[in-house]
Amino acid sequence: MTDHKEFIARYHRDPDNVVSERDTNRKLSLSFAIALAIIYVGVCIGAAVAMGLKQSIIISIVLAFLGAFLISYIIQRVIYSFSEQEKQRQLLKEVIEGSRGARLITDGADNTVYYNTKFEDLSPDVKHKGLQSLTDYFSNNPEALSHFRKLADQAYRGLTDSIELKAIHDGHSKWYSVTAQPVSGWAGYIHWRIDEITDKLKSDRSLKEEREKLIDFTDNAPVGFFSVDEQGRFVFVNGTLARWLGEDLQLMLESGRLHHYLATPPKDAQPYDIMKDGGEKQISEHLMKGPSGQTWLASINQTVVELADGSVRTRGVVHDLTAEREMSQALQASEDRFEKFFEEAPLGIIIISQNGELKDTNNAFADLIGVDISDLQGKTIKDIVHKDDKSDFSSALKTIGQGEQMPAPLEISLNNIDDEPIVTRMYARRFKARDDIALHFIDLTQLKNLEVQFVQSQKMQAIGQLAGGIAHDFNNLLTAMTGFCDLLLLRHKPGDPSFGDIMQIKQNANRAANLVRQLLAFSRQQTLRTKVQDITDILTEVSHLLRRLLGANIELNLVHAAELDFVKVDEGQIEQVLINLAVNARDAMDGQGSLTI
Repeated sequence: MTDHKEFIARYHRDPDNVVSERDTNRKLSLSFAIALAIIYVGVCIGAAVAMGLKQSIIISIVLAFLGAFLISYIIQRVIYSFSEQEKQRQLLKEVIEGSRGARLITDGADNTVYYNTKFEDLSPDVKHKGLQSLTDYFSNNPEALSHFRKLADQAYRGLTDSIELKAIHDGHSKWYSVTAQPVSGWAGYIHWRIDEITDKLKSDRSLKEEREKLIDFTDNAPVGFFSVDEQGRFVFVNGTLARWLGEDLQLMLESGRLHHYLATPPKDAQPYDIMKDGGEKQISEHLMKGPSGQTWLASINQTVVELADGSVRTRGVVHDLTAEREMSQALQASEDRFEKFFEEAPLGIIIISQNGELKDTNNAFADLIGVDISDLQGKTIKDIVHKDDKSDFSSALKTIGQGEQMPAPLEISLNNIDDEPIVTRMYARRFKARDDIALHFIDLTQLKNLEVQFVQSQKMQAIGQLAGGIAHDFNNLLTAMTGFCDLLLLRHKPGDPSFGDIMQIKQNANRAANLVRQLLAFSRQQTLRTKVQDITDILTEVSHLLRRLLGANIELNLVHAAELDFVKVDEGQIEQVLINLAVNARDAMDGQGSLTI
């Protein structure tokens, strides 16, 4: 800061000292004049006495001289007084003319006593300068005259007052501050001052708007602001923090304390501290509570400032962590759901980059090819795809990389740990936010086995249908054969030489009928007829068919137990059961081995 004491002491003169110096000079001048006059009178008296003049003449001369001296002194004082008044008038005029505002002085009858050039410039189109011209300048405001009357009444009572008025001229509006000030020692005289304040009002309005914007920004900021003193009293709180706490803002400023709004304030700490050890910089998380007792987690960042007078002011910023914690929990829940979906999916899932490098793999895929997940690190998908399908896979990967979708899932064979192909169905999709590609693999091994079994089942069904058709036709022939044998037996009795041959034909026909029944049972075209049966006899009858079904490379061993109970079943169905068991055993042994029933 610049020190102006030397400049002031050198150039600034105290008005009291100026007046004192002026009076001293005046007294010295008067004393010097009187001394000269006395000397002159003394010299004249001495000369008159020397000349022998009479005493009366000498006294008359002295009196005449003194009278002339007094008259000249009075005339000199009058001239000096008038020159001082003129000087003061000129000085006052220069001061008023140099004023920034328009000046007008009126008497008790509102007549113009004096006005400066700026007042004349204020209303050049008005003929009569004065209070009326001032009123006419604000003619757009019908209440201007009443305002001026009130200002004049205040001035008549010895009070200074002012008002702000707007004037519109040539389509432009300007604001003025009109001040009425009584002239001391001159009753009824008023000093009017008119200052243009348009720019000042604009500046004040702009400053006010900026201040309101700042207040609005502070009160509606997404964070809380506060400041407390050394007693922990709030000296500033923004609206956001008050809303979060559910407290009245004015009440917090009047009687609020920082520690009142902390669920667990620090022990053995200053009223303005948020941490036990305090310090200039303090960052801590606290559960804050409002009047209702509801708590919420907040992060407080506070700076402590010690002022020169020993007082303390803090600058604190409060962040509500509730939304962040909820977002974090939601994100964690989403990640848990994804991990659960990804890791526990029943199909193999891998994520690869554009160049085919494996970036992530779930357990199902590792189990699919029979390796550990750690063994897949650093590998590419082309290392896993079977050599016969690499061309199709590369083409599909190129299509996905270009942003297109696969028209249909692709059957791809993968290499397992034993280098045996594993047939899978692959689904591929590219991530929207990045270039990675997700591949889903479904193991088709069981499906392929089912297809083989289904084809085998269709073959067996066709064989059964064929056997059933042949059995029906053959049964018709056997019925005719046994019928003719019965007719021949009516004509050829047991003593007849042909009787034995006919009986042999009939017995063979009955055996053929048993064969037809077994074929019908195999083709499942026989009607159920349950009756009490000996399982040993059934097994003996069906053994001929079983040997044919098993083939020459499988040995059939029949072990008959003693004292078995009878069963009530359909003979054809139990034979079908035995046939199915034998066929399944044959398939399990791959056509070689021994089957024991």
